[in-house]
Amino acid sequence: MNVFWNREERRLRALWRLLGQVALAVAAAVVPILAVAQPLAWLHRRGIFLPTLSREACDAVINMIVGPLITVAVIASVTLGLRWLERRRWDAYGVRLDGRGWGWLAGGFLLGAALLTGIFAVELACGWVSVEGFLVANAGSAVGLGLAHALVKDLCVGIYEEVISRGVLLRNLSDGLGTPAGVLVSSSIFALLHLANPNASAFGMLGVFAAGLLLATARLRTGRLSAAIGLHVAWNLFEGAIYGFPVSGDLERASLIALRQGGPTLWTGGDFGPEAGLLGILACAAGIAMLLLLPRYPAPSGGHDAEADLPRARVLGDERGSAPDPDRSLPDREPEGGRGTAALR
Repeated sequence: MNVFWNREERRLRALWRLLGQVALAVAAAVVPILAVAQPLAWLHRRGIFLPTLSREACDAVINMIVGPLITVAVIASVTLGLRWLERRRWDAYGVRLDGRGWGWLAGGFLLGAALLTGIFAVELACGWVSVEGFLVANAGSAVGLGLAHALVKDLCVGIYEEVISRGVLLRNLSDGLGTPAGVLVSSSIFALLHLANPNASAFGMLGVFAAGLLLATARLRTGRLSAAIGLHVAWNLFEGAIYGFPVSGDLERASLIALRQGGPTLWTGGDFGPEAGLLGILACAAGIAMLLLLPRYPAPSGGHDAEADLPRARVLGDERGSAPDPDRSLPDREPEGGRGTAALR
């Protein structure tokens, strides 16, 4: 057996596809930092770019410029990887610009907003937080700039982290290990990527792991990556810019509500934010339960996505067109009458 190449599928095996996609994404993300962020910061220090702004405010503006560029670069790199490494289309990740996709973007957003509102309400009722004010700026930023920065950042992070974590990682790990292991391993990697955040702890990583499980459930249960993107964006936005909690250790530059955090750290998460507390973990569990209660989207013939049966010529632009697309693992929903375990390839 060739450990690098799958002859039947005529592409690299899952591990090498995964490593290639990640390498492409990292390289693409570095380009806007080196080509745009650092030159603009250098120009600001010399009084050429936005000289009237403080360093903190200018950093926020630069981040608002570079964040969308990084997002576009990551999407472009994944598109190239899908074409040349994975030999399949974006819909293998559950990305379809259709009504159902947009609907689940909104549905995921509403779920994330509801979960964070629940956390805030419980802490407020228990006396663990108190509201100290409204429309408060931090880190030397104006309120408007701070809120705009949070919105742009949360949108960008929600998109490119989900494309990588619940797209590239979940799909390729599930191809090689099966869906349950793919969910666990991708969620573990997602947690480890937050280990360098301020105030990170072992319990905080457990909470981020639980959030990864929630986001993976959103992707798998709805069949759309947009559900995970909407949920991720709303979680971060309501956690930081709306309610004023730290977002995985990072305090936003501004928030609609200024909080004084108290209460037991075991429950609240303390300076890392709700993800490091039992309330955050319970909110993730509640979100997973709600997603599992959703009615199954009716599967077309065979219990898997009918688009997976499109000929290779249409998927890849390969003129041979004789071999069917092998992309049958990680189905968009559970087959009727079964438990939806991925078929390994």
